[in-house]
Amino acid sequence: MNSSYYYCMSTFFPLTVKIIYEKESKDAPFVAYTPELDISSCGPTEEKARENLKEAIELSLEGAAEDGTLRDLLLEAGFKLNREKRSLSSPQTFFFPWQFVLPPKLEKKLWLG
Repeated sequence: MNSSYYYCMSTFFPLTVKIIYEKESKDAPFVAYTPELDISSCGPTEEKARENLKEAIELSLEGAAEDGTLRDLLLEAGFKLNREKRSLSSPQTFFFPWQFVLPPKLEKKLWLG
């Protein structure tokens, strides 16, 4: 098969995006974060934060490609590459509610200074 064929294909892989609203930030209170690649970006709106995250991901992947480490970066992040199907599957990501109990010495510093 002609190797140039692969450059025309679109490779999709799922990413988890967590949106955080930081009300203290006046200019860019929305933060978009993807744990699979440990990349984040921000913006004045949720949509802009997602757009900026997409750009940050592209820049990171382009940099890895230029360094010759794109495949390694994705494998280290837990992605599985299927060469026969030319597909990527994302690592398992688990989300669950969890309440962390602040240790007494930290709680004292938090409330009493």
